[in-house]
Amino acid sequence: MPSISILLPRWIRRYAERDYIDLSLARVLPLFVLIAYGVTVGLVFNTGLDHPWDKVQHLVFFALLTLAIHAFFCCRLRLSAGAAMLMGIAGEGVQAITPHHHASLLDVVANSVGVALVVAIVVLVRSETRAALADTHGDTGLEVELTDTARRPVQASSSRSSSS
Repeated sequence: MPSISILLPRWIRRYAERDYIDLSLARVLPLFVLIAYGVTVGLVFNTGLDHPWDKVQHLVFFALLTLAIHAFFCCRLRLSAGAAMLMGIAGEGVQAITPHHHASLLDVVANSVGVALVVAIVVLVRSETRAALADTHGDTGLEVELTDTARRPVQASSSRSSSS
Protein backbone atom coordinates (compact mmCIF):
# COMPACT_ATOMS: atom_id res chain seq x y z
CA MET A 1 0.00 0.00 0.00
CA PRO A 2 1.49 3.37 -0.96
CA SER A 3 2.34 5.81 1.77
CA ILE A 4 3.83 9.26 2.22
CA SER A 5 6.81 9.71 4.52
CA ILE A 6 7.69 12.97 6.30
CA LEU A 7 11.05 13.29 8.06
CA LEU A 8 10.77 14.10 11.79
CA PRO A 9 12.81 16.86 13.47
CA ARG A 10 16.09 15.66 14.98
CA TRP A 11 15.05 16.23 18.62
CA ILE A 12 12.04 13.95 18.14
CA ARG A 13 13.90 11.22 16.22
CA ARG A 14 15.73 9.97 19.30
CA TYR A 15 12.40 9.12 20.96
CA ALA A 16 10.65 7.65 17.93
CA GLU A 17 11.27 4.22 16.50
CA ARG A 18 11.45 5.72 13.00
CA ASP A 19 12.92 8.90 11.57
CA TYR A 20 9.78 9.74 9.63
CA ILE A 21 5.99 9.77 9.85
CA ASP A 22 4.32 7.10 7.75
CA LEU A 23 1.00 8.35 6.37
CA SER A 24 -0.41 4.96 5.37
CA LEU A 25 -4.03 4.08 6.15
CA ALA A 26 -3.11 1.94 9.17
CA ARG A 27 -1.29 4.92 10.72
CA VAL A 28 -3.87 7.60 9.90
CA LEU A 29 -7.12 5.69 10.52
CA PRO A 30 -7.00 5.92 14.37
CA LEU A 31 -6.45 9.68 14.06
CA PHE A 32 -9.48 10.03 11.77
CA VAL A 33 -11.59 7.95 14.16
CA LEU A 34 -10.46 10.16 17.06
CA ILE A 35 -11.32 13.34 15.17
CA ALA A 36 -14.69 11.95 14.07
CA TYR A 37 -15.51 10.90 17.64
CA GLY A 38 -14.43 14.25 19.07
CA VAL A 39 -16.39 16.27 16.53
CA THR A 40 -19.46 14.07 16.78
CA VAL A 41 -19.66 13.91 20.55
CA GLY A 42 -18.17 17.29 21.39
CA LEU A 43 -19.51 19.63 18.77
CA VAL A 44 -22.41 18.03 16.95
CA PHE A 45 -24.29 16.41 19.80
CA ASN A 46 -22.85 18.51 22.67
CA THR A 47 -24.38 15.94 24.96
CA GLY A 48 -23.40 17.39 28.31
CA LEU A 49 -23.94 13.98 29.85
CA ASP A 50 -23.89 13.69 33.60
CA HIS A 51 -21.89 11.38 35.76
CA PRO A 52 -21.28 8.01 34.83
CA TRP A 53 -21.74 8.58 31.06
CA ASP A 54 -19.42 11.58 31.11
CA LYS A 55 -16.71 9.29 32.44
CA VAL A 56 -17.36 6.80 29.62
CA GLN A 57 -16.79 9.61 27.12
CA HIS A 58 -13.50 10.46 28.84
CA LEU A 59 -12.47 6.80 28.76
CA VAL A 60 -13.29 6.34 25.06
CA PHE A 61 -11.71 9.63 23.99
CA PHE A 62 -8.43 9.01 25.81
CA ALA A 63 -8.28 5.41 24.61
CA LEU A 64 -8.64 6.67 21.03
CA LEU A 65 -6.13 9.46 21.72
CA THR A 66 -3.52 7.00 22.99
CA LEU A 67 -4.04 4.70 20.02
CA ALA A 68 -3.88 7.62 17.57
CA ILE A 69 -0.65 8.98 19.06
CA HIS A 70 0.92 5.53 19.11
CA ALA A 71 -0.06 4.70 15.52
CA PHE A 72 0.49 8.08 13.89
CA PHE A 73 3.81 9.02 15.45
CA CYS A 74 5.25 5.46 15.42
CA CYS A 75 6.49 6.03 18.94
CA ARG A 76 6.99 3.68 21.83
CA LEU A 77 3.92 2.70 23.78
CA ARG A 78 5.28 4.32 26.96
CA LEU A 79 5.68 7.64 25.19
CA SER A 80 2.23 7.61 23.62
CA ALA A 81 0.63 6.63 26.94
CA GLY A 82 2.62 9.29 28.79
CA ALA A 83 1.69 11.97 26.25
CA ALA A 84 -2.00 11.09 26.50
CA MET A 85 -1.83 11.13 30.31
CA LEU A 86 -0.13 14.53 30.30
CA MET A 87 -2.77 15.88 27.92
CA GLY A 88 -5.51 14.61 30.23
CA ILE A 89 -3.97 16.18 33.32
CA ALA A 90 -3.28 19.44 31.45
CA GLY A 91 -6.85 19.49 30.17
CA GLU A 92 -8.21 19.20 33.68
CA GLY A 93 -5.80 21.91 34.79
CA VAL A 94 -7.11 24.23 32.09
CA GLN A 95 -10.68 23.44 33.12
CA ALA A 96 -9.81 24.38 36.70
CA ILE A 97 -8.92 27.94 35.67
CA THR A 98 -11.56 28.37 32.93
CA PRO A 99 -14.89 29.97 33.87
CA HIS A 100 -17.98 27.75 33.59
CA HIS A 101 -15.89 24.58 33.73
CA HIS A 102 -14.77 22.48 36.65
CA ALA A 103 -11.88 20.11 37.05
CA SER A 104 -12.57 16.63 38.36
CA LEU A 105 -10.26 14.03 39.78
CA LEU A 106 -12.70 11.39 38.51
CA ASP A 107 -12.16 12.71 34.96
CA VAL A 108 -8.43 12.17 35.39
CA VAL A 109 -9.13 8.63 36.62
CA ALA A 110 -11.40 7.96 33.62
CA ASN A 111 -8.71 9.35 31.29
CA SER A 112 -6.14 7.06 32.94
CA VAL A 113 -8.38 4.02 32.59
CA GLY A 114 -8.81 4.74 28.86
CA VAL A 115 -5.03 5.01 28.41
CA ALA A 116 -4.40 1.87 30.47
CA LEU A 117 -6.99 -0.06 28.50
CA VAL A 118 -5.22 0.65 25.20
CA VAL A 119 -1.83 -0.14 26.71
CA ALA A 120 -3.14 -3.48 27.99
CA ILE A 121 -4.72 -4.36 24.64
CA VAL A 122 -1.58 -3.45 22.65
CA VAL A 123 0.65 -5.44 25.04
CA LEU A 124 -1.71 -8.43 24.87
CA VAL A 125 -1.86 -8.37 21.07
CA ARG A 126 1.94 -8.11 20.84
CA SER A 127 2.37 -10.97 23.30
CA GLU A 128 -0.08 -13.23 21.47
CA THR A 129 1.49 -12.38 18.11
CA ARG A 130 4.97 -13.19 19.38
CA ALA A 131 3.73 -16.46 20.86
CA ALA A 132 2.04 -17.42 17.59
CA LEU A 133 5.17 -16.57 15.62
CA ALA A 134 7.31 -18.55 18.04
CA ASP A 135 5.03 -21.57 17.61
CA THR A 136 5.08 -21.23 13.83
CA HIS A 137 8.84 -20.79 13.56
CA GLY A 138 9.78 -22.91 16.56
CA ASP A 139 10.79 -25.98 14.56
CA THR A 140 13.14 -24.15 12.15
CA GLY A 141 15.60 -23.01 14.80
CA LEU A 142 15.47 -19.39 13.60
CA GLU A 143 15.13 -16.57 16.08
CA VAL A 144 12.10 -14.43 15.25
CA GLU A 145 11.68 -10.78 16.09
CA LEU A 146 8.48 -8.78 15.64
CA THR A 147 8.85 -5.35 14.14
CA ASP A 148 6.63 -2.75 15.78
CA THR A 149 5.60 -1.09 12.56
CA ALA A 150 4.84 -3.81 10.06
CA ARG A 151 3.87 -6.64 12.41
CA ARG A 152 5.73 -9.06 10.17
CA PRO A 153 8.35 -11.51 11.36
CA VAL A 154 11.91 -10.52 10.66
CA GLN A 155 14.61 -13.14 10.84
CA ALA A 156 17.24 -12.13 13.35
CA SER A 157 20.82 -12.38 12.23
CA SER A 158 22.32 -15.61 13.42
CA SER A 159 25.85 -15.89 14.76
CA ARG A 160 26.10 -19.39 13.30
CA SER A 161 27.19 -19.79 9.72
CA SER A 162 24.99 -21.76 7.39
CA SER A 163 27.88 -23.69 5.79
CA SER A 164 28.82 -27.06 7.28
